Amino acid sequence: MRSLINFLFRRNTKGRRRREDSYKQRHLEDFQSYTQEKQQSPSWSSSTKQIESEVDDQLKIFQLHVKEVKETSLRLEELSKMLKSGEITENIYKLLLEELSSNLSLSIKQIFEAREALEVLKAKAKIEWAKEKIGIGQLKEDQSEDLYYREIYLPRYRWQEIIDRIDKALSTLTFEEELSLIERYLSIIREKPSPSKEIERAKMICQQRLSIISDKWASIRRDNVRRIMDLELQASQIRDDIKEVEVRFAVGEIDRKIYESRISALQSSLKKIEKEVLEIRNYIDNIDLKIFRSSELLREI
Repeated sequence: MRSLINFLFRRNTKGRRRREDSYKQRHLEDFQSYTQEKQQSPSWSSSTKQIESEVDDQLKIFQLHVKEVKETSLRLEELSKMLKSGEITENIYKLLLEELSSNLSLSIKQIFEAREALEVLKAKAKIEWAKEKIGIGQLKEDQSEDLYYREIYLPRYRWQEIIDRIDKALSTLTFEEELSLIERYLSIIREKPSPSKEIERAKMICQQRLSIISDKWASIRRDNVRRIMDLELQASQIRDDIKEVEVRFAVGEIDRKIYESRISALQSSLKKIEKEVLEIRNYIDNIDLKIFRSSELLREI
């Protein structure tokens, strides 16, 4: 009887030890798996670094060539002044013009290509940012996820920083300046023989940018036209006020001192409005002409 009890006791003890060993092994495996997961950066961390690196490279190219274009444009203006003043001959002017135009053409090409690359990277950043938001939402639902892991490894705001950097860099070149670059670049291409593939590539980039700028300009133009209409209404009201003051003075309702004071103030306001209207009209005409000339150049090339 005692031997049977001892046998059963030993058997129960061995079973309990096996269960304890199995539990410890599972616990160890879970801990090792959790540690490995913590040591590994999430997939979007490497994606962030890769896009950041590409953005850095393209921003350097874009900013460098924007600076070079502006400097070259100033040199071209100075060159024209020197020709008009007689400081240089026409032959020297043509020689220097060809050299500066060649440099300018290359820089403009680099600007357009870098801008295109930055727009693509911006779109990628927005997509990755959206994916990350979904991932963060899922992690928040998992209460067992370690807070340290979420706060350190997830670059929650990195995508927005990348997008802001791209927007800030691209905004350094206004759409008026870019229109001038497109027109000048197309003019150089038209005058300077180039391989057909290179010309087609340049035309495609210019056409895309011109289309985007034209759409943007359509909205800006509408706002400016509305502004002109509002200003003209104000001008019309001031003209009516001037007539009223003149009538009141003519019938003796107000004396000369009051009359001259009011007329002076009204005429000053009217001139200010008329000046603003003229400036806006000239601005609209100037941009319309630039877009028209660029469109014509695209058709001619």
